[in-house]
Amino acid sequence: MNTPELPRLTPAQVAALLRAPPARVSWLGAGSDHRAYALGEDRVVRLPRWPGGGEALRREARRLAWLTPRLPGAALPAVLHLGDPAPLAPEGFSVARRVPGVSAPGQPLLDPGALGGALGGWLADLHALNPQGSGLGVDLDPTGHDWRDAALEDLDVAVGAGVLPDAAWWAARVQAVPDLREVGLVPIHGDFAAEHVHLDGQGRLVGVLDWADAALGDPARDLAGLIHWGDPALWRAAWVAYPVAGAVWERAAWYALCRALGDLAFAVREGRPAYLEAGRRALTGLRGWWTNAPPRS
Repeated sequence: MNTPELPRLTPAQVAALLRAPPARVSWLGAGSDHRAYALGEDRVVRLPRWPGGGEALRREARRLAWLTPRLPGAALPAVLHLGDPAPLAPEGFSVARRVPGVSAPGQPLLDPGALGGALGGWLADLHALNPQGSGLGVDLDPTGHDWRDAALEDLDVAVGAGVLPDAAWWAARVQAVPDLREVGLVPIHGDFAAEHVHLDGQGRLVGVLDWADAALGDPARDLAGLIHWGDPALWRAAWVAYPVAGAVWERAAWYALCRALGDLAFAVREGRPAYLEAGRRALTGLRGWWTNAPPRS
């Protein structure tokens, strides 16, 4: 049985919850776990979409409090206030600083090489953090079977909807699970992708959103976001800025494939054409990746 979503609040209801002028609250959008509202020009209010989501919201706030002073180079949505559960918001809510810039999807990449270098260097800084005192939990499936099984389910959804040509070729790639037994755990974003990266008007990195999945995990999961972007100039520049063994990048390509299939399935289930476009762009880039990938070392 599917868990019912929590009711979506109107901007006026959010304003009442915050005891703020209604004119200062406006709808921003919804992700898979939260709904977001602008509060003036510089803050964002987030409410969980699902029962039980309040603890994840509070856990993310704790992670951001630890990460923000340690990770320069891109603004993070530092949480300013955590609201207690209330009749309108049974899981509570958060008020955070609004990250400057605009979400990367749909923005022209004026200099993908420069952006790839900035992203690769920023991820290298994140992954080099000493996790002591972070409170980050471990998130690693050493068999890779959870990722594989979810990707195959998503592939079946995409095939059933007629949005995935060459399904057998992609399925074989999913089945080729990389060796995850010797992975060194580092602090990771956990859901690093173009949709969580903010750029300024010149296409430069200015912020990174959505830290709900931050954990100690495989750095390849974050690098997968760079391959998933679908731009060879971007991931090649990131490879130079983040020079790790080719085996790490091979894992990253596999994670990127799993995520691309998830995009297609999400687009089908939720009626979100932007995710269909993103998944297809990622798959096109992945074909090029397996033709021109960095050498294994």
